[in-house]
Amino acid sequence: MFSTRVSTGTRPARVAVACLIGLTSFGIAGAADAHADAEPLTWRDCAKVAKDWPVDDDTRTECSMLTVPLDYANPQGRKIKIAVSRIKAADPGKRRGVLVISPGGPGISNIDAPATYAAGKLGPLAVDHDLIGFDPRGVGYSDKIKCDREDPPPAASAKGKGAGQESPPAMSPKEEARAGFAETAAYNRRCASKDPAFVRQLTTTNIARDVDSIRAALGESKINFYGVSYGTAVGVNYRSLFDDRVNAMWVDSVMPPVIDLVAMDAAMDALNEKHFDAFVPWLARHDTEYHFGTTDAMVRKTIFTLRDELRRKPRRVDENTVLDDEWVRRLLGGGPSNWVSSARDLATVREGGVPLSARPAPEAAKVFGFDETPLGLNLIQYQAIFCNEGAGGRDFEQMWAAAQARKAAFPATGGYFERSGWCGEWPWPARPWKPVRGTSPLQLSGHIDEDVTPYTWAVDTWKAVGGTLLTVQDNAHASLRGLPCAAKVIDFFRTGRTVTGTCPGTR
Repeated sequence: MFSTRVSTGTRPARVAVACLIGLTSFGIAGAADAHADAEPLTWRDCAKVAKDWPVDDDTRTECSMLTVPLDYANPQGRKIKIAVSRIKAADPGKRRGVLVISPGGPGISNIDAPATYAAGKLGPLAVDHDLIGFDPRGVGYSDKIKCDREDPPPAASAKGKGAGQESPPAMSPKEEARAGFAETAAYNRRCASKDPAFVRQLTTTNIARDVDSIRAALGESKINFYGVSYGTAVGVNYRSLFDDRVNAMWVDSVMPPVIDLVAMDAAMDALNEKHFDAFVPWLARHDTEYHFGTTDAMVRKTIFTLRDELRRKPRRVDENTVLDDEWVRRLLGGGPSNWVSSARDLATVREGGVPLSARPAPEAAKVFGFDETPLGLNLIQYQAIFCNEGAGGRDFEQMWAAAQARKAAFPATGGYFERSGWCGEWPWPARPWKPVRGTSPLQLSGHIDEDVTPYTWAVDTWKAVGGTLLTVQDNAHASLRGLPCAAKVIDFFRTGRTVTGTCPGTR
């Protein structure tokens, strides 16, 4: 999942963001099924047809556009275009079918996934599988709307409106949060009104149906699927809808089985507090470097004193960046791989400097079709994916109460509106997806300490839809494809063998 972190109204959003085994199941792919009228795909070299193709010196990947219904409940109505990519199996005589790759999001382009994966540890799968990528509806080269370049980002806070527009000194944290929520709501109204019919159909369920349209257009009766992060939600939805069309599916760094924005925030806060409890003794052991204290009690006192000081007197870096108590809170929840940078930044601010993490990134390019560069976050698609199908995030008072409860339960890291503040005044009620327990081969892998898609989500999804769960012993998001355990993925797609237990990760 592409991570966007939104505070309790004290700063703008920061874009910081995974069957019945017959004779053909793990051998030669079968023929097309009842989708005999599916539109065929016309392939051209991506490097030639797609402006600013993001893969250097790529001579293998082919691209095509597929027409699909905007609303699958009205298949004869409005149509949209989905950008699809392919690298054909290097050894046609050993071809086992297609492997659809959905590496994350929402809001970001995925079309270069075949080239990226073919060049990594999963590259052997490109020998006997056609690797298939695609840009989900609403992003990249696929049809989309623009509403994130000229307009303010969601959850822009009262403190982050621009130079010379500081919040009134008397503004309480709740008032600041309400102001941020109101700006998110205004953004949602403005963007949804640009093309309501299109925005309403930006759902994970529809993206899963688009995957099935791709399957039919490829002439395949079944697909293999590898999903990462948000791509795991696409995969689980696909399997719930089309279990008999799944040959084998692996999902890594797994999303929860249903989208409950408040519950997702609670899981994140619990994990972050656990990380903070481990960060404190690490800082005490490294007092000669960072000077936060030689005991756990001294470290906590120093950190909380800095947090309280920045709550009373926030420091502005630029018109978009404020160092405040929520900035401190954000740094405290990272896993071990973040401790050096977090300690360095906290120490820098304690001494009056500007930390690297607070320096704004350059504005990303925006995209629109094969004739424009497929980079950057399409923010309205990101919002829509969670708000069209996710519970929560619509009522400020409810959201604020939940945040305060988390803050009390997790005093160092709790209380963010990570996701629960995204859906203010969203114009439609949520229509949650429905996870279904299937029978097709499903392998899940979760990372025990990661903080983007917490391990508990993998467990919850495993319980909801079945399959087999592998535990990766690291705190890295979506790291499996770069680990020695990637060999298990290759074996799974070639033999159907699932694995339990643990897998060494990276720390």
